[in-house]
Amino acid sequence: GVDLDTDNLAFFPLLYWPMDPREKSLSPAAITHVGENIHQGGTILFDTRDLTLGASRGPNSPGEQTLRRLTAGLDMPPLQPVPSDHVLTKTFYLLRSFPGRWDGGKVWVEALPPSQPGHPPARGGDGVSPVIIGSNDWAAAWAVDGRGNFLSEPVPGGESQRETAFRFGVNVVMYALTGNYKADQVH
Repeated sequence: GVDLDTDNLAFFPLLYWPMDPREKSLSPAAITHVGENIHQGGTILFDTRDLTLGASRGPNSPGEQTLRRLTAGLDMPPLQPVPSDHVLTKTFYLLRSFPGRWDGGKVWVEALPPSQPGHPPARGGDGVSPVIIGSNDWAAAWAVDGRGNFLSEPVPGGESQRETAFRFGVNVVMYALTGNYKADQVH
């Protein structure tokens, strides 16, 4: 894993961070490193894994409580649910939802200013949200054992849901590495 206290996060354009309530709060050095990463072009996919950690989703779930505790010292951008025309929905695969082991949780990205007719909203840099937050436990949908057998069953959609989870993973990587070049392309 990545050591947030000592590793240079500039070498990690995308970090996947599953929430674990046992995780210790961030040190001042880690807060500085993570803050620099998200303000200098890195993207962090926070996964609260709500239904893996408890029986419900939402602000009182163990995953969301952990997320709030770990990010309390960070200057996070304003967030919004992923709009239906967001680049993340079309970076490589065309997607309408973003399931992992679980389906139905909202995915949040940096809020964009309203767009003008004929012009997509603009943002500095490469247009990539520095933060993506969701609760669907993507790593559990992707994980395999030493023999290549999947470690969990996606619920409720089974193997087709797992396929969409992989597609979401591809879209996130493409989005983090290539920016918003797909924003003005018609599919």
